[in-house]
Formats: sequence, structure tokens, C-alpha cells
Amino acid sequence: MRRLSLLVLPLVVACAGPAAPSGKPRSVLRAMHDAPQPVPKKIERFQVAPASASKIAFQRIAKIPEPGWSVPRSAAHAPDGKTITFLASESGDETMSLFAYDLEAGKSDVILRAKDLGGADAETRSREEELRRERQRDRSEGITSYVWARRAPVMVVPRRGDVWVRAADGKVKQLTKTPEPEIDARPCDTGARVAFVRKSELWMVDVASGKETQLTTGATEGVTHGLSDYVGQEELGEPHGYFWSPKCDRLVYLEVDERPVEKIPVLGWRGQGEDLMLQRYPRAGAKNPSVRAGILDVATKRTTWITPPADPKAERYVGRFTWAEDGSALFHQAMPRDQKKLALIRVEPATGKSTEIASETSPAWVHFSPARVLERSAQVLFTSIKTGHRHIELRSQKDGTLIRTLTKGDWDVDAIVGLDEAGGRVLFTATKDGPLQRQLYAARLDGEADVVRLTSEPGVHSVRVDETGKTWVDVHSSATRPPASVVVKDGKPLGELRPAPLDPDIVGLGIRPAALVQVPGADGTLLNGALLTPRDVTGRHPVVVVVYGGPESQSVMDYWSPRLLWQHLADRGFVVFQVDGRGTGGRGRAFAQKVHKQLGKYELEDQIAAAKWLATLPYVDASRIGIYGHSYGGFMAALAMLEGGGVFQAGVAGSSVTDWRLYDTGYTERYMETPATNADGYAATDLAKKAPGLTGKLLLTHAMMDENVHYANTARLVDALIAADKRFELLVLPGERHGLRIPAARAYMPARIASFFAENL
Repeated sequence: MRRLSLLVLPLVVACAGPAAPSGKPRSVLRAMHDAPQPVPKKIERFQVAPASASKIAFQRIAKIPEPGWSVPRSAAHAPDGKTITFLASESGDETMSLFAYDLEAGKSDVILRAKDLGGADAETRSREEELRRERQRDRSEGITSYVWARRAPVMVVPRRGDVWVRAADGKVKQLTKTPEPEIDARPCDTGARVAFVRKSELWMVDVASGKETQLTTGATEGVTHGLSDYVGQEELGEPHGYFWSPKCDRLVYLEVDERPVEKIPVLGWRGQGEDLMLQRYPRAGAKNPSVRAGILDVATKRTTWITPPADPKAERYVGRFTWAEDGSALFHQAMPRDQKKLALIRVEPATGKSTEIASETSPAWVHFSPARVLERSAQVLFTSIKTGHRHIELRSQKDGTLIRTLTKGDWDVDAIVGLDEAGGRVLFTATKDGPLQRQLYAARLDGEADVVRLTSEPGVHSVRVDETGKTWVDVHSSATRPPASVVVKDGKPLGELRPAPLDPDIVGLGIRPAALVQVPGADGTLLNGALLTPRDVTGRHPVVVVVYGGPESQSVMDYWSPRLLWQHLADRGFVVFQVDGRGTGGRGRAFAQKVHKQLGKYELEDQIAAAKWLATLPYVDASRIGIYGHSYGGFMAALAMLEGGGVFQAGVAGSSVTDWRLYDTGYTERYMETPATNADGYAATDLAKKAPGLTGKLLLTHAMMDENVHYANTARLVDALIAADKRFELLVLPGERHGLRIPAARAYMPARIASFFAENL
């Protein structure tokens, strides 16, 4: 369960970058971070205005991308170091074309369109492809992805379930043309071979001859080779199930056996009939898939299975596979099912023998670690959170011996994004300048200098660095500055990947940035919040509190976030507010792990504390405070209405988890352990048992085809509310999944939310 709310939370694509080429920030809106509180002209009850009072129609809220976010994404550095490729829309929507930016000329051009690959119309995708896109949160059409070979000018582009390659001369060649889709096609480093998964087996195709070779056998219903399982993709950040060796002679791949996993019926309605899917979905405390990793010799098609360093029969999660540059060793990370220990594993490819060379434990939970294998030395970068904040360590590749710690302080490394081995430095993004920021920094590998900040503009930076560590694409934004995608080489900005005028909707719709504020939590801790007030404060206004609040998530940051539903509500006279309570990310281990084994407890306390703070503002009507959330936020909104002590008078809970026993193993057990080891914790978060406590007006919404948070969650709460004789409203979306895709539904949902609050606040 990663943060997802299509209606009120920012749509984050590849987001971040430094100043515009002129060196001047592209700030177009007045900063409200220190804006004084508006003083009402009259202290009287404000009557909510009709929808027509806002320029922002619900159809515009439904449109993707949000204003300002039509920027390049999926930037990648070509192997020759002369070109940067990226995806962007030529029409401002989500239909992508492939562009190339010439570093010497300083300009970009389209090099490939969907029509060049068999037609430009929308694809009809298999169920497997559809669900994979759900895990990736991908809503784009046209050319949706591509992959460069690491050492050759060969690019692989999937389209319509088939595989295409584009050579250095720009010629495009179709490699496959089959009824079955090829999944996750990627080239080896030399570009001579491309691997993919077809009908649950690993295949390889020779680029020059077009000859196909099936590499694995034995897949059956519930058994796959080369694909990551649901938990791996959704909860562990592992989209891939195989990884090429540098010499293109081996592949490490996953065999996933889901046959022990319970099948959950997911029933919806699409077109003119029912749509039934039996999904293998491991619920908390139930059976997980069996996963093992093998090293496959592509010449002999023989697999050597990796022997775990500990009990081979113990349940574990594996991921983050990385080869040594010469192919002599393979590294990966492993966690037991309880996710309380992280191990860095070294594998001998010839034998499959593995050795644990470093580890970290926590009484609460651990995560897979950002890591990087060095090419020029027998060393590896690993990250540790043992100090309470995540920092980078340099260790021996051979035995994991700690050589030195490269970063330190009361801040967290977010990601290792690049390595400049020639210059002796590692590049990373971090919260060093505050939890609302993500800046780019460099640390010396020899540890002989302080960390240096490489980005200048405040806000959030998302950076793609080339193999040399000297050129990067920085897509950056702030609360008052729409995103820009800037190319930086040797520390100097060269220009934007694809310069574009300011999105006219930003001014035309009157978009205003929310003020970034701090409010006291239930225990007095200052919490980060975002506050948007009506344009004209004329009395005591109703409030909508937007909530997500999931463990280690961050909703409040200094990035561009139009929040169109917020803008619409504020235009009609609502105060809109969001706060990141205890348990959220960016503030260290202790702050995040406060919620261990008791999801909802401290988060709700902080939402109530924030609502009480809002009630002290002179323009807020404390008798008209509502709350809205989706996914984990839906859980929080429903919990607030059932156990909030009447602080919230109306609530909308979308796609809510209502019983953590119904959610998946990887996420739930990390934070709650299992129902057997934490029975009290699970009982305390069972919303059905709290149904008699409902006060105020409640609207429940859920997509029937939601394969992430199953509709059974809402159905269970509905049943309990009926048994408790409580009045509520229910909105069901028969043909949608967890993230809404159908345009009509994407417009209907915010309209329904807005009208519900207008009627009940």
C-alpha cells in the first residue's frame, strides 16, 4: 500500500530539478509559508457556495496530468554519453512519445512515436499487463516505457504486448509478434540479447538474428519464472523478477510458487457483463508465496539455485539483486517474513553458495536498503538506520567489513542516485535541509570532506545521474514553483530537457499554493501541515481535513501540488488542511516507528489534535469539520468518524482497510506483525467492531475491482453499520480498481465528495 489518492494528493511522476537555465527560479505564485492568518470581516456562519463559484470543473479535476505536471519523465542517459532520452506528451495529456536531448546542441526532438510501432490507438492489454501497470501506478498511453542497453546504443521498447528495438541509426525492428504478451522485456548490457517473460517462462531473443530461446520450463498455474510476485511489486519495490549479468551470459531470476496462497474473488462490472478474477493474495497471517532465486546459464539453460545462508525452509523476502562488474559475484538483500532483520548477501554464481556479509536488526521493522556495488574497487555502498537515521556506509564486497561511514547527522538519506568513482564521491538525495526538502548531495568515498549540497533551489529534487556521476537530469519543484526538468553537466545547468511555457491553467484556474505550517500534535510534537484558506474569508468557515497518514508516507512536502479538489473546495468557502502525524516519513526512525503494532492509534490522536488547533482559528467553524481519505487515508477517515469523539461531523472514506487481517502480508505484518503475535493490535483496529460508535455523516466509497484493498473491507463495515442501525451512504464503482482510471468516474468522485461536504457541513 503505497500512498495513492488521485483526487487530492499530488500526482508525482519523475519529479524535481534546479533553477531554470537563467539561474532564476521559476516561482510564479506568492509564497504563503509565512502568510498571516486571514481575519474574517464578519464573525458569522459562512454558507457554502455552489459548485459554479469555482472555475475548476470536476472534469478538469479528473484530467491527468494536473496543471504544471506535463513535464518529461523516465529520463535515461544513452550509453554514448551524448544524449538523454525521455518520455513526454506532445499534446499535454498522458499519451507519451520518446524524445532525445542532444547535450552538445542543447535541444530535444521526438525520435519515436506510438504510430511508428504498429499504431497510435490505445492498447488492449492482458490481465497480467493491466495488473502490472496498477503496481507501477502507470496511467500513460503511447510509448509507456523503454530501456537502454547499458554498454551499447540499443534500446528496447515494448508496445502492444510485443518487443521492439531501436538501433543507434534510428532504425526500429520488431523482435516479437505473438498472441501472448511479452512482459518486462529488457536488454543485456551489450545489447545483443533481450530477455522477457512469456506465459510465465523466461525467454531470450537474439537481436541480430531474431532467434528466440525459451530459457526456463516448468511454469504452471500459480508458478512463474522471471516475475516478481504481488507483495514484491506492491510492497517491496521490486518490479522485476530477473537480472542480467554484465557479460550477458547469465541471468538471476525468481521462481515464484503462489499455489499455497489463498484465491480471493474480485468481482466487478465492465461493459455489458460481470468481470470475475480469482486473485492469489496473501492476507496477513496467511500463507505467502514460496520464492527462490536461481542463476541461469543462457548457453546451457541450466539453473543453479541459490542456497540461503540460513535455514533454507524459513520464509523470507529477497530483492535488490546486483552483480559485481566482472560477474564474479552476485549481491542481494534478504529479510525474514517478520521484516526485523536485513541481510546483505554475497553469492558465488558458479555454485549458488551464499554468505551473509552484513546485517541490521530492529525490534520494529527494517526495509530493503539503498545500495550500490562499486566498479573500480571491491567495495559496496550500503545504508544503515542503526543511529536512528538512514546513512551511507562503505563496506567490503568480500566479507562486508565496515570501512567507513560516509554520512551522519539527524537527517535521512533518501536514495543513492549516482556514483562518481573517478571523482571519489557518491551522489544521494536526503532530508539534510529539512524533512520537507529533498536536495541532492555528494559525499566523499574516502570520508575526508563534509557532505556538499549540489542543488540550489528549495523544494523537492528527483535526479537521474549518468554512469560517470557528472551529468544528471534534475526535475525539481516547490510549493510555489511548478516543476522544471534541467540538465546539469559538471555542476553547470545546460537548459531544460523540453522547455515549455507556463501551464495556462495555473493562472486561468486561479491556483494558489497551500501554506506550509506547523501544528502541535497530541503529545506536543510539532507536525508539518498544509493549509489552504478560502479566497475571501467572510465568517466562520467549514473545514475539510484531508488525511493519508500511512507509516513512513509523506503528504506534506515543499513540492508543486495543485490539489485541484482542494482549490475547488476553497473557492466554495471551505478551509482545507492536511497534516503528517506521528508514524509518517522524513523525520527519522523513532518518529516513524511510534505506530508499531498499533496502526491508527497515534495517527488519529494527531488528526484530532490538528482539528482542535484548526478550531482555534478565528475563521474556522469548529462545529463543521469534515475528514476525507483514500486507501490508508480511508482507514483513517472511517476511524475518525467511528472513534473521533464527535470532532468530525462528516467523513468520506474511500477504498478503506477496515480490518488489517484482510490486507496483504508484506505491508501489514511489517507494521502490525501477525494476528497470532499481535491479537490485541488487530482487534483495536477492527472498524466493524467500532460501528456502534459512528457519529456524524459518513460516505463510504470503494471500487469493486480493487485488487489492492479488496471491496470485502468496505462490505464488512457496511454489514456492521447495518447491524448497529447506523445511517450512512455508500458509493460503489463497479468497473474501477484502487486508482480510478475511467474519466467519468474520475470526475464523478470529486463531485460526489464536494457535494457530500456541502450538504453535511
